[in-house]
Amino acid sequence: MVTAGYDEDRDPGLQPERTLLSWHRTLILVFLVGLLYLRGALVPGGVAVTEAPVGVRLATLAALLLLCAVLGLHLWYRWRRTGRGLRDPATGEPPPTLASPWALGLLSAGVLGLCVVLAVTALLA
Repeated sequence: MVTAGYDEDRDPGLQPERTLLSWHRTLILVFLVGLLYLRGALVPGGVAVTEAPVGVRLATLAALLLLCAVLGLHLWYRWRRTGRGLRDPATGEPPPTLASPWALGLLSAGVLGLCVVLAVTALLA
């Protein structure tokens, strides 16, 4: 018999783990893009677009590192608080999402900020 309420014997499967791993992959890729931006051209002098000054590239990388650290700590805290993504301590039911809505907004703002820095660098060339 299937009930509409929460079933305590329900096996959530690996969905919480997949969600956490996808967040980790996303944060790693955002940071790797920042590292590539810091590195600049792969061949010195072979750049069609001039590079940003080293200070701008370092500031961008530091901002991305801070963004990844804040989001990583948030995910770790939520993961631990919800019993490895299985239960919301306030209601006892599965948590609606692993990350809070502000985390999604912060990640989007960070990626948008990186895009703006890249576009400004290209336009000022």
